[in-house]
Amino acid sequence: MSTYLDIQSGHYRCEVSPFGGGLASLTFQGENLVAPYGDHGFPPLSAQTLLAPWPNRTADGVFAHEGIIHRLDITEPGRMTAIHGFVASEEWEVLDHGETSVRLGLRFPGQPGWPWPMRYEVTWSVEEDAGLSGVVTIALEDAAESSCPLGFGWHPYLVARGAHVDECTLTVPVSTSLPLDPQRNLPAGPESPIEGAVAGLASGVPLRGVWLDHCFGGVESPGEGMIRARLLDDGGRGVELLADARTRWFQIFTADPARREGYPGLGRALAVEPMTCPPNALRSGRDLLTLNPGEEFSFHLGIRAIGPDLPEA
Repeated sequence: MSTYLDIQSGHYRCEVSPFGGGLASLTFQGENLVAPYGDHGFPPLSAQTLLAPWPNRTADGVFAHEGIIHRLDITEPGRMTAIHGFVASEEWEVLDHGETSVRLGLRFPGQPGWPWPMRYEVTWSVEEDAGLSGVVTIALEDAAESSCPLGFGWHPYLVARGAHVDECTLTVPVSTSLPLDPQRNLPAGPESPIEGAVAGLASGVPLRGVWLDHCFGGVESPGEGMIRARLLDDGGRGVELLADARTRWFQIFTADPARREGYPGLGRALAVEPMTCPPNALRSGRDLLTLNPGEEFSFHLGIRAIGPDLPEA
């Protein structure tokens, strides 16, 4: 089991897990901002892990790039998909650790199905006024023999300053829904306007009794800033997720014991997953990025506490 790395500033405290490169916990004034898993060792249900070099699912683990067919290991046998890339299940190296920040790195030499040697780094930092920020850098090594496809995502379970998800309202700047096959959770048709219980997601929807495992697009770009999603309790206290401007999609998932997939210690919990591309993008090519040998991309992330008792950022 990984040893968690503590960072803190002001009222923020975070435990970073080298396994998966993400967060084991994040609190503000002792209240949870993400679903913790400190007593469980490894991240349950992919909690707070980084998702690369692709997020979400690839049908049958098969895709083509530059005319060459590649076959990934099937990591979700029940749906016959390769899910969430490689780095979420790897132990990252600790490159630097101070009071308010930690930097982790991972070198991936390539393997059958993904022949490209890659380098990953993430720096997590906390600031008293700004909360948590993350910078993820993904590079294709000079030794690579060709370009490679790339998608990136993050899998945080948001908690509105300790409030139960059924007491909260969720706001995400999206306007379309991508239908998913209920058996495999793969795209099953074109996007359409959001309907049903979450039709007003862009302006806020209450979550009591709502179950989601849905993909949403039509992300409203802020221009040069970051994309923001909010989970608030009835009093307007909660948590804000900040996602990189390259985010085009959100997968939103409710862990729920009624569906035999509860979050340990919480039961119902809500994952709000920013992604640069939709499910099955390695096959469809939709919104995929391309890395050339020696090239790198950086992605910016953040989480902060919000509420009427706190100043606006």
